[in-house]
Amino acid sequence: MRLLIGATLLAVSAGQASAQDFILYGGAELEFLRDEFGEGTGTNSYLEGYLEAEINGFFAGATYEVANDEELNEGNLYLGYRGALASGVEYTFYYTRYYYPNAGGDAGGEYSFEVDVPLGEPVSVSLDLYYLPEFAGSSSLGSAYLGAAWAVTDAFEVSTYYGTYEVDAADNEEEWEFGATYYVGEETTFDLRWYDGTDYVDGYLGLTLNWDTTLLGG
Repeated sequence: MRLLIGATLLAVSAGQASAQDFILYGGAELEFLRDEFGEGTGTNSYLEGYLEAEINGFFAGATYEVANDEELNEGNLYLGYRGALASGVEYTFYYTRYYYPNAGGDAGGEYSFEVDVPLGEPVSVSLDLYYLPEFAGSSSLGSAYLGAAWAVTDAFEVSTYYGTYEVDAADNEEEWEFGATYYVGEETTFDLRWYDGTDYVDGYLGLTLNWDTTLLGG
């Protein structure tokens, strides 16, 4: 946690020294998940906000999510680096620390590596790899996800993801999702998506409203 806070302060200080390279992002997400924990369990809602500072590809930020079930409230601190190759391939390395203030506090950290590869103008694929050395008392866990997205128009996109993840002292599980995203301008999106998996009680539907903006710089 001290490392994360220190990196954030360093990024802000560096940005003040070179304002043209410093960017401060912010945003919020409102999510509704219907029968997330099985048929008849009702709709769960989540509201998340974030701030992120970036300078020359290095970034650090914080998120906090409030749920209608207080035990699911979650705060995260993260830092990393993102870049792009001349071919258009984009990559991100980052570390996230997870906190559940009403359900045990510090749950551990996760290392992440994400790659997005364009396949012609309307289509892209992605590979996301995650590793948790320890999480909520569990031993090391890993997961991998493949995704594909097709920009039908400038404002409408369909996408799907498939992943497999390790479970402590049990066989690996699989999960998948597919849905559509509608872009309202450059800062707001609506996303309708179906989620399912081998460890899910049932598949469920999710609706998400997302808003992202640049607060400083850019």
